[in-house]
Amino acid sequence: MRKKRDWFMIGLLSPAMIMLTFTIVIPVIVVVMLSMFKYSLLNINTIKWNNFANYTSVLKNSLFFDSFLRTLIYVGSTVLLQFAIGLSMALLLNSKALNRSRSAYRTALFLPWTVPSMVAAVVWMFMYQPQFGVVNHMFGLKDFNLLGSTQTAMLSVIITAVWKQTPLMMIMLLSALQTVPADLYEAASIDGAGSFMRFKAITIPAIMPVIKTVTLSSIITNFQMFVLFFTMTGGGPVRATTTLTIYTYETAFTGYNLGKGSAIGVYWLAFLLIFSILYNKLLSTKEIEY
Repeated sequence: MRKKRDWFMIGLLSPAMIMLTFTIVIPVIVVVMLSMFKYSLLNINTIKWNNFANYTSVLKNSLFFDSFLRTLIYVGSTVLLQFAIGLSMALLLNSKALNRSRSAYRTALFLPWTVPSMVAAVVWMFMYQPQFGVVNHMFGLKDFNLLGSTQTAMLSVIITAVWKQTPLMMIMLLSALQTVPADLYEAASIDGAGSFMRFKAITIPAIMPVIKTVTLSSIITNFQMFVLFFTMTGGGPVRATTTLTIYTYETAFTGYNLGKGSAIGVYWLAFLLIFSILYNKLLSTKEIEY
């Protein structure tokens, strides 16, 4: 019976494992291998081992570090805004004030997430349009190109990303809030705890596993953000929005250096792996036992 159960378990896991192997494991191995060779798309018949020259070349290029810094600024700003806005909206939707109309508000607020990233980018480009854009009209910025200025281009993309991605974080946090037993809040109130203390001592620890998951997922997703930057700014103006995704794309496909582009990807992967491990350890807390 035990052997049958084990084979049954293997049978259930096999389709998922096969799919993960072909979509994640094999591509990662291929990228790591390509990063160790001189591989130009202009001459694909000549692939030579270059003794890790791609890695040293990347580290010697200041564009890599500039792109990495811009990526950190974008990811940090976007995720912090998403979390702050998403948690605020989730708390509001979970309150008794919206008891009757909660479903309607939740549906309306979730709509931006259903819009494809390409469509969101095009819509916001029209909204940022210098002459007729609604954003310029609202703030009185006549003929000012928000996406064409080095001072506002990154901020404009961040606003678009926050608008697009916040609803998912809101829904996930709202789901977590709805699992917190009301008895805990009642007991804390009897003990004299105020709203802030209940939020700090009960709400945050109770939903911390979900917070870790959604924030880490958002960080990884935004590190991979390509569509918004490529569509809205193309990495400009004057490289003000050239993040790691744009820089990797330029290196591998515009510069035809697939080996160096793969090396950037390996650095990128290593950073995210180390960051994920440290992030989970940093936010490790005991869950509230109900």
